[in-house]
Amino acid sequence: MASMNTTFGMLFNAVVVGSALYGAGCLQGYMYYRKYQRDPWYLKALVGFILVCDTFQVGILSACLYQYVILNFANQEILGILLNTLIIEIFFSDAIGLAVQMFYCWRVWRLSNGSYLVVAIPVLLSWAAFASLAVYSSLALRLHTYAELASLKNLSMSCNILAAASDISISVAMVFFLQRSKTAYKETNHIINRLIVFTFNAGIPVSVCALLACISINVWPSTFIYIFFFLLQGRLYTNSLLVTLNCREYTRRGTPNRTEATSYVMHSYHDNHRFRNDDIEAGKAKVKDSEGVDESQPAISIKIDTITHTEQVSVEDGSSF
Repeated sequence: MASMNTTFGMLFNAVVVGSALYGAGCLQGYMYYRKYQRDPWYLKALVGFILVCDTFQVGILSACLYQYVILNFANQEILGILLNTLIIEIFFSDAIGLAVQMFYCWRVWRLSNGSYLVVAIPVLLSWAAFASLAVYSSLALRLHTYAELASLKNLSMSCNILAAASDISISVAMVFFLQRSKTAYKETNHIINRLIVFTFNAGIPVSVCALLACISINVWPSTFIYIFFFLLQGRLYTNSLLVTLNCREYTRRGTPNRTEATSYVMHSYHDNHRFRNDDIEAGKAKVKDSEGVDESQPAISIKIDTITHTEQVSVEDGSSF
């Protein structure tokens, strides 16, 4: 028989860990809006939407736990009751998951040079995961006890499997196209390798949580262990998106473009005037006229830019990586 540690103890742990991840997400959001003010409006709107949904989900989940352990303290009967707030917050998590997955699908589409066929599979999986979770939540709102919620076990497993499949397909597609983008330039390949590693690191946590939720609901069906993993997915999606957006400068840092400017100033002279330019220093010409300069004549300023260009990899999410 399940104990408090493996039921509401796991719900408490989900609130604590989720709150920590929410704080990290808010910090990432602040850094994003401060650092990338030139990003297009739709990226800023996406980040705002994600943070608002994240805030609602954390608030509703905290209110649910408060109602269980504070307002109904020592009330044994409430422990078997399924509160609506626990189900309502799933809608916000569902919206976060779809928004983040569509963002990654958009990146895959750009990497594939606009191939709709390539991006069709992850898009369909993402929408299938969204729809299945919406159906699960709608059905769960009609239930009153956790015993009744167990009847939706198969649907719950389908939601987690579809979410994991979507994340894995997105990661595989991105890694494939990044690998194809490698060139003979060492610095470019260095950036691509960093992007490949980052792609795996960003997609693995959410996929692992979805798979662990699917496994735990079969191994420990009478506990809330699967709820713990399930409730963390929204926070992980949020942090995955924000870290992806905020890491762009770090990714570029390995191969910055270097521009060196050398300026030369040539003045107009009379025929009997001469000049010397032996005082050129640090790329700037200091022209000295030994016999005088006619100030009435306009000066001609020529700026020669010597640019050392290093090829960059563009992931086309509003900025180049």
